[in-house]
Amino acid sequence: MYTPSQFNKLCGEFKEREDEIMDFKRIEYAANEDRLENFRTISEFTETSMEQVALLYLLKHIQSITVAVKSDRYRWCWEDDDGEGLKQRIADARNYLLLLAAALEERCEIYG
Repeated sequence: MYTPSQFNKLCGEFKEREDEIMDFKRIEYAANEDRLENFRTISEFTETSMEQVALLYLLKHIQSITVAVKSDRYRWCWEDDDGEGLKQRIADARNYLLLLAAALEERCEIYG
C-alpha cells in the first residue's frame, strides 16, 4: 500500500525539484524577464497562438513519458550518467503545465 506519508514525501520532493528546474531552465524559457518570451517568439514564427506553442512543448514531454512507461525502459531517478530520468521528465511536464497556464492567463488578461 502506498501510504499518505509516502505520497506527501513524493509531492514534496517533486515540488522542491520543480522549483529548482524552473529556476535553472529559466534561460531556456526566456532570456529576459518575460517568462513567456520563448513561446511568444515561436508563436510569431509559426503564426500560431502562444498557448498552442506551450501546449506543443508540453505534449513533447508527455509523449516522452508515454514512450518510457509503455516500453518499460525508464530510470526512476532525477538524472544519472545517461541523462535525465523519468522523475525529471515528469517535473518538466508539470512545469510546462504552469507555463501553459501563464500563457492562457495572459491571453485572458489581454482579450478578456
